[in-house]
Amino acid sequence: MLDCKILLIEDDLPLAELIQEYLEAQGYRLKHLAKGLDVHQLADDENFDLILCDVMLPDIDGFNLNGILQEKFQCPIIFLTALSDDEDQIKGLELGAIDYIVKPVEPNVLLARIRANLRKNQSPVSAENITISDLTLDKHKQVATLNGSALDLTSQDFELLWIFAQNQGKILSREFLFQAIIGREYNGLDRTVDARTSRLRKKIEDFNVPGLVIRTVWGKGYLFTYTKALG
Repeated sequence: MLDCKILLIEDDLPLAELIQEYLEAQGYRLKHLAKGLDVHQLADDENFDLILCDVMLPDIDGFNLNGILQEKFQCPIIFLTALSDDEDQIKGLELGAIDYIVKPVEPNVLLARIRANLRKNQSPVSAENITISDLTLDKHKQVATLNGSALDLTSQDFELLWIFAQNQGKILSREFLFQAIIGREYNGLDRTVDARTSRLRKKIEDFNVPGLVIRTVWGKGYLFTYTKALG
């Protein structure tokens, strides 16, 4: 992507310098801030194509800074952090981040993730096809393929996977899924969504694809993500 500008918010100065030098050598323009609240000092008309934000900042954690970033800048956010707990990753995705990279990370891996997410952000989902990394869904044929191989899914499995793929990284409530699948308002008792999600999740687990997962977020709904391992 030509003339791509990235905002890097990272208090580890040696790491920030390494990232900045490497990405600038790849043709990106970078703006570095060592503190999260320094974003308030940026000009109102300053725009970025992507934000790399450390979670553990000295003045404010990245999760709390996220709302400020989303309000001020209309661009994808990737959290960069030493935290590896699943709950932290879910929280980051729930807040609207498009990716979550755990440190330490090799510069070439970081570059690959940046490129992948910029492409994802530039390529809206079509009416008939969805591609997430090497997972492709063809709505017309009702077929999902991974690395070119068709997955063993029923039409009901595919229908639910299509809805999840359309909303990757978003927590979908039982009410939303029921309305999308059944076509009427959820009555609070029907367990169709739970049964179908459980069946689809079991199949996904049987596929044994690292990074492809449907998580239950207790009290909120379900979260579908697929982050292909890089490097």
